[in-house]
Amino acid sequence: MTLSKLAFLAVGTGTTGLGTYGLYHYGVFSNSQKETVGTRLISENYELLNNSHTDQWKTSFSKYNEKKESNTANIDEAQLKSICKNLISKDKTSDLDYKKAKLYCVVPQGVSERLSKLGFKVLNTKDTTHQDKWTKLATSYVTNGKGDKQIESLNLTDSTSNNWSTLRDNCKTIIEKSHWEESFDSYLKKSKMWCTEEAFNSLPNQ
Repeated sequence: MTLSKLAFLAVGTGTTGLGTYGLYHYGVFSNSQKETVGTRLISENYELLNNSHTDQWKTSFSKYNEKKESNTANIDEAQLKSICKNLISKDKTSDLDYKKAKLYCVVPQGVSERLSKLGFKVLNTKDTTHQDKWTKLATSYVTNGKGDKQIESLNLTDSTSNNWSTLRDNCKTIIEKSHWEESFDSYLKKSKMWCTEEAFNSLPNQ
């Protein structure tokens, strides 16, 4: 996505929450020839933190201090804002800066919200509404839910009649995971595979 399109989105749709002023203030558009970590995050439907996100900044710098190395001093909110300003101005191909900015410099999105932002529709995890879909996904999981496609320690076998509800309940658990989970990216990946309408529609003969 080009910088001009991102600027249009910031003003025209309000989805990023920053507006053009906020983006320039942050340095996202400081070099019109260069796409940055900030523009990359916005293009992926993340919302960069700004001064209106008081509670989110407090949570973010608290989490930052929890994860920092034990021999380094705690930072305050102003310092984290400075760190974020620097991170999001980096070239978008800088994956380390991208991952750090994605963790601390955006409005947190849990797995469920992230799926929605990406256009995925989560199957009903509360009752039998989507039992048929869960059953077919569970049948696929018996064969394919192995290795990097496995939901944590979930193993399903052909002989278990309640496979569908077991898969549903495990999906309920992972879609409720927060932005701050250590294995967030893995939870998001598995939820796309096994917990959504899109996963069901990708099954053979659907």
